[in-house]
Amino acid sequence: MSFRSFRAGRPRLAAAACLLALSLTAACADGGSGGGPDKSTPSGGTTTKSETPGSMFDKGTLNVAVKKGQPGFSTRSEEEDDFAGFEAQLVEFLSSKLDFKAADWDVQSRDRENVLTDASMDLVVATYSVTDQRDKEVDFTAPYFKTYQGVLVRKGYTGIARLADVDGKRVCSVRGSTGDPDSEQDIKAKKAIRAALGQEVVAELRNSYKTCVNELINGNFEAVWTDKIILEGFAQDPRYADKVEVARNITVKNRQFYGIGLREGQSADCHRLNDVLEEFLQTSWSLAFQTYFPKVTARASAFEQDYKPTDVEFRKLRKTSCGGK
Repeated sequence: MSFRSFRAGRPRLAAAACLLALSLTAACADGGSGGGPDKSTPSGGTTTKSETPGSMFDKGTLNVAVKKGQPGFSTRSEEEDDFAGFEAQLVEFLSSKLDFKAADWDVQSRDRENVLTDASMDLVVATYSVTDQRDKEVDFTAPYFKTYQGVLVRKGYTGIARLADVDGKRVCSVRGSTGDPDSEQDIKAKKAIRAALGQEVVAELRNSYKTCVNELINGNFEAVWTDKIILEGFAQDPRYADKVEVARNITVKNRQFYGIGLREGQSADCHRLNDVLEEFLQTSWSLAFQTYFPKVTARASAFEQDYKPTDVEFRKLRKTSCGGK
């Protein structure tokens, strides 16, 4: 398996740096330390490297798998050889609170479990939906994002206006994603994925969403199917905005919750990540979303309702996180 490495701990885009500064300022205003070696968490503990014996954070530099070329979440900057986006900003927030440097590596959807189980990566922050199948192989934190699924079409295409119109069309999704029936071993779960868009859909898989979108533009497919927020990222990206659009009247009711993946048996570190994720949701989530999904924000005033886990959802899923199932 090949990965492409990027400089560890290097500052990302100026917007991301400003966002980090603002989020740390907010944490200070709430009584957090925001600076110095001991950074407070919502649970009242500290996040110094010496707090947990044998912690992964003691290494100083962690290998973090991210998605290269996923607009809105993690895209390589044209100005710098580094990533910027919502998840890139989340990694910056985690590293500042838990005092580590992040060496970012590109990962494909189908390889996310593998890079954790073979210990080549310490964390996976890559639009990683928490599923029962994946949870058998790796552990997840509580969620930092939620989304339904949808379809992306060519701009101005009228052949798909509602979900029933997708039947019989050629649709692209990604290997190892929640749109891939083979990502599940349970027969019922496989059938649920296949039935989500319709039994007559001609579904094909590629290794990345970027490939799916480019083939959509070139006419090889009538639609791309995946999480709606991933599709929104492509639809707002200047490289694709005049060529594709999200089908507004189609929502596939498969709610996805994104968590951070890590190897099993690291429950103490996982719980520390949960503490910082809760702080991120309280102090920095909304600003991060508005920064990296501006068109979604401008169109939908209820973007938090659609994409941000509620306190109830976070607490409920936190109970089953970190190997708690």
